[in-house]
Amino acid sequence: MSLATEKKSGQSVISHSDSPIIDRYIIRKISGFITGCLIKTPITPNQVTIISLVLGIISGILFSCGEHAYTLMAGVAYFLSTIFDQCDGEVARAKQMSSEFGMVFDIIIDSIVNAIIVIGITIAIYKANGSDLTIIAGSLSMIGIVISLLLTTYFSSERNNDTGTKEMLDKLNNKDFFYIIMLVSVIFNQMIWFLLIMAVGTNIYWVVHKIAHRKIAT
Repeated sequence: MSLATEKKSGQSVISHSDSPIIDRYIIRKISGFITGCLIKTPITPNQVTIISLVLGIISGILFSCGEHAYTLMAGVAYFLSTIFDQCDGEVARAKQMSSEFGMVFDIIIDSIVNAIIVIGITIAIYKANGSDLTIIAGSLSMIGIVISLLLTTYFSSERNNDTGTKEMLDKLNNKDFFYIIMLVSVIFNQMIWFLLIMAVGTNIYWVVHKIAHRKIAT
């Protein structure tokens, strides 16, 4: 799942040529245009990250409403949040304002946005079916997001240069799959699909992440 493992200060973990199709041909095309406007202003990369956070919060609130119209608006808000999440790194590189703090701040904000969206979706689904399984799925998603955040932040601080591990984790963390599941779930107003995949995918990701780095350490 998309858990903000791409580092936006300095070089990305994934090169531009190897980035997922949707991210490369849609997200980055739009973000590039917006970045071109932003670099002409005094705005800082961290301020752009905060814009992404605000849009993510709006998305989570809209998701929690449950009605299809609100779900569609939530999907649009999340898409915009993703755009500005890409812009912060582009602005940082263009203005030569990349920093370790900015990298970690970006990872944390990305994870907060994912968590807020999961909470909103969990609330909406629980209001609709009242099932305890919804709470369990939401809780598992939150656990996966938090642990992945901690591991990603910890191992990024170690500056691990093992490209094989990075490539494997990048494939597991494929953004195209995440975007497609989100899009289909939003269009058909079946956010339970998204929640269940988050519950499974995020926890698979952090387990594989931990195992991979443990093998490197030994």
